[in-house]
Amino acid sequence: MPLDIFSIEHSYALIQAVQQVKQPASFLADTFFPNVRMSSADYVAVETQKLGRRLAPFITKNTRGVNISREKTEIKYYSPLTFAPRRVIGAGDLELRQFGEVPNLFSKPTPEERAARLQAQDLVDLMRLHANRKNQMASEILQTGKVKIKAYADDGKIAEEDEIDFGFSNVITPGVTWDNAAATIYSDLKTISERIQEESGEIPTVAILGKNVEQYLINNTEIKNWLMVPSRENLLMANFAPTWTNPQVRHIGRISALNLDLVTYSQTYVAEDGTTKYFVEPDNVILGLAGGGMEIHAPVSIFQSGAWHTISAPFVPSYSSNDDAQTTSLTVYSKYMLVPGDLDSWYTIKTKG
Repeated sequence: MPLDIFSIEHSYALIQAVQQVKQPASFLADTFFPNVRMSSADYVAVETQKLGRRLAPFITKNTRGVNISREKTEIKYYSPLTFAPRRVIGAGDLELRQFGEVPNLFSKPTPEERAARLQAQDLVDLMRLHANRKNQMASEILQTGKVKIKAYADDGKIAEEDEIDFGFSNVITPGVTWDNAAATIYSDLKTISERIQEESGEIPTVAILGKNVEQYLINNTEIKNWLMVPSRENLLMANFAPTWTNPQVRHIGRISALNLDLVTYSQTYVAEDGTTKYFVEPDNVILGLAGGGMEIHAPVSIFQSGAWHTISAPFVPSYSSNDDAQTTSLTVYSKYMLVPGDLDSWYTIKTKG
């Protein structure tokens, strides 16, 4: 006997299916916040610490040792945010030809078949919305150190606005902006890379470029002279061979001397106000260490099958119906927050100021 799609058992079955399917790509979140974990607490304590920058003391003969104070740590508390995109199916949706449905003069899908197709497509679309939101949160954290929140009520109107401030702003503007052919781009990258190494104790491995920055690299006098001189040393220092890895990600090359991969990311999203924005500002560069941040999820509570259920899963799909309105709906609930692992592990370069 097939499961009732409006039962809690069906929701559990969907949760297992969603966890087994490869999630939509969210490039920035996947690169800088790849560590996913569940937490049962309302607030998550995140502790940061700077280690390894002090020296062991010399001692005189017969001295037993010098007491060293412990490194100071900083603890901040974060509450995972709640997200719940929903899709509604009404009778009118089932009477019209759907996207991709080939017209057939002799037969056509039944409303039940169309409903099944719509439900499957809606699940894919709603998961994509979650991926976009995570990517947008990563974008704000990396480029501003903050996350702006606009929480919606049932009528779709903004009910609350807030801001999470991580208390830092790792933003640098070069002395000579990179749109100037005389800019010292390599020197700027080297200086910032060394700063990250000094502050975090790690070597940054990736530079995510806004869509305009590749042209600044190509036009830059320092880099052109450096690459055009045919010498073994130049080949060892860097290799530029721009290649598309997907429609929005372009691998520019690698500066071996800095252990740094250069990648252009030109993906856009539609903001709450309807405007189209880039995840990485066209003239920005995010230079840092990949893999240090966390994606923290909290359990979700839903009312289904006549009772409340608290489910510990990253994403919780739930179907509901309204007999009076003659509609069904699918909502994918989730509570999560992106948290930097080390506040000194990346910098944003505003290449045009």
